Amino acid sequence: MTIIELGEFLGSGMERKCFANPHNASSCYKISLKTQSKQTIREVNYFKYLQKKNITPSFMPKFLNFFELEDRFILEQERIRTTHSKKVILLREFLTTATKSDILALKRKLLDIKREMLDLNVIVSDMRTTNSFVILENKAITRIVFFDGYGPPTLIPLDKYFKFFGNQKINRQWNKFLKKINLEIPSSLKEIWDKDI
Repeated sequence: MTIIELGEFLGSGMERKCFANPHNASSCYKISLKTQSKQTIREVNYFKYLQKKNITPSFMPKFLNFFELEDRFILEQERIRTTHSKKVILLREFLTTATKSDILALKRKLLDIKREMLDLNVIVSDMRTTNSFVILENKAITRIVFFDGYGPPTLIPLDKYFKFFGNQKINRQWNKFLKKINLEIPSSLKEIWDKDI
């Protein structure tokens, strides 16, 4: 029988609870009841699909393992956390303390991610400022990671298999994401945010 030892409670969403892995500081467990596991199953299937295609997007945590217990599913993935050399904060929090140069750096990094998404046809169906981490090293943005919502939620996922439909989906989701950022960005930084780079 598989036994999973849980560490520190890290947070919870509508369907899952997240815990640290006490034996590996670089991983965490997302746990869902089998009766409430729609998101977990979709994400695990998508991770495995990307693995088969040898695709490892920079903006997604690494998929490490999947366990099935009697009444629960457990997804093990890379844990994005603050260490002595890097700081990890939610995008929403980053926006509240950002300077003009921070916003320009954020725009550049987001454009890189969008290009990567379109090139690899990788879909994140729920991009929000509350489910994305900004990773800083020496106060510079080195990575942005979306920690939920991987894969298309559609019954027949044409956007998953065909780049034409996938890119349409990505562009729609991206525009929604930018609108969410635009609502949360401080008014003093709107002019910088709205400028083309």
